[in-house]
Amino acid sequence: MRYLLDTNVIIDILRGNENVVQRYQIETIKKNKIFICPIVYYEVIRGFKIGGATKKLENFLQLYKNWTMLTFDEDVSEKAADLYEKLHNGQTIEDNDLYIAANAMVNGCTLVTANTRHFGRVEGLNFVNWRAS
Repeated sequence: MRYLLDTNVIIDILRGNENVVQRYQIETIKKNKIFICPIVYYEVIRGFKIGGATKKLENFLQLYKNWTMLTFDEDVSEKAADLYEKLHNGQTIEDNDLYIAANAMVNGCTLVTANTRHFGRVEGLNFVNWRAS
């Protein structure tokens, strides 16, 4: 299995959310591949930097060493544009989330997110909520 972590899941792990941490540990024991994408990385470090959360930023950077960074390339950009086009009629989601969804889809990952209502609008996106596991 290949998992792409959304920002809220990383925050859950760092905060010690029991369900999310347990599921994360299970998936790493199974040697399933954990990915992060540039947009999620940006969102996490941005939040810690503007909040002055130096220790949380350090904890994140330690955890991040266990993951693989996906690329943000033409294929992801094209997919994000296609998703935007399909959602353009009143079901739009933020550009960052379109990029996250596109990155998951292009790279054959299941998106791990607590924002299932939001990402549920993206047809063909595989996602799971570890909070509910």
